[in-house]
Amino acid sequence: MTPEEMFRRHPLFGTLTDNERAALLKHLRLRSAAAGTVIFNEGDEADGLYGVMSGRIVVTVESPEGKPLILNSFGPGTFFGEIAFFDGQGRSAAAVAREASRLVFLGRSVFLPFLKERPAAALRMIAFLCERVRRTTQLVQDSAFLDVPARLAKQVAALAQDYAPADGRTGAVTIPLSQHELAHMLGVSREVVSRQLALWREAGAVEIGRGRLVVHDVTFFDRIVAGG
Repeated sequence: MTPEEMFRRHPLFGTLTDNERAALLKHLRLRSAAAGTVIFNEGDEADGLYGVMSGRIVVTVESPEGKPLILNSFGPGTFFGEIAFFDGQGRSAAAVAREASRLVFLGRSVFLPFLKERPAAALRMIAFLCERVRRTTQLVQDSAFLDVPARLAKQVAALAQDYAPADGRTGAVTIPLSQHELAHMLGVSREVVSRQLALWREAGAVEIGRGRLVVHDVTFFDRIVAGG
């Protein structure tokens, strides 16, 4: 995926004119990150916005006891680091490359003056950030009101949508996450996730691989979330 393609598909950048996108693209910087590289730590200075051209980045926080929780996983075509990018405060979480990744970087000092001159674009960015906040709110509600199988089913359904082919093709969807990472997304043990996935494998809904989960029937998980 090229930077131009990423910008055209993004809910904010895709609404810009060709000239506006070109003005930003010339300020992009390309970066490479080996698997395990820390892109930024919680509390780091907010220097800019990152996008994923290839590979995968996970955003994590830790409890006071050092227990990790994965807040989100970003694959090709997605951007991350928006909150600190706009408010100028320290990073609210850490970002780590789970795979060798190619990233684009847009400096805060470049984008903020650009945005000030385009109020309509600023409103679209606010809407984009609100969607992220709503997702976080939903995670809190799920933790309080749903049992682990329903929470896991909801997470798998959402990830299957995120990793579905961009061209709209139907069929099996491969989610490049380990059982350990799924457990960290829910704040539960790997054993709990493993037992539940084994049951769904017996039902023919998923296939479990090393560092990946293949979803054969997304509607299976939609029905679980709906109480079916």
